[in-house]
Amino acid sequence: MKNFLCLFFIMAMQPLMAQKYNTIAGVRIGDDFGISAAQRIANKTTIELNIQPGTFAGRQMTSLLAKQHYSLLTKRFNFFMGAGVYSRKYNPTFTDAPNPTNTQGLALSFGAEFSIGKLSISTDYLPLVTIADNNSNQRFYTTSGFSLRYILVGRESSTKKFFKKIFTKKN
Repeated sequence: MKNFLCLFFIMAMQPLMAQKYNTIAGVRIGDDFGISAAQRIANKTTIELNIQPGTFAGRQMTSLLAKQHYSLLTKRFNFFMGAGVYSRKYNPTFTDAPNPTNTQGLALSFGAEFSIGKLSISTDYLPLVTIADNNSNQRFYTTSGFSLRYILVGRESSTKKFFKKIFTKKN
């Protein structure tokens, strides 16, 4: 029992990282279907690119976000906050004008993410603040989405690294 407690405390002292991956890519379902990719650039920090071509609903959007991740129970389950820029194009349905509306501005991001095996599942909420627009009086817009992404480049767990250090021979 004493050995188990020592092992538990050693493992508990290992730093918890907030992502189980370095690179992920997959689909994002929000206002329309799109693709999403994220790359870890620092510990607990990622850059994410979302491209929604507007294939089904006619709402095109591209966003580039920097996100900070915070682990909840393990690095497989975390929440994130971030900000970045977006560009959006859509056809307003409430007017008779057939001209599309183009907006650009600041995007904020809040959400949660869970990784299991090589699969990352996340949900997010994106408040969009319009800075530049074309034929639009709307300054604030919100959207949310669900992402299902594959872990292309994973991360080795800190527990695995710890035991590797202990059991590997030093020459």
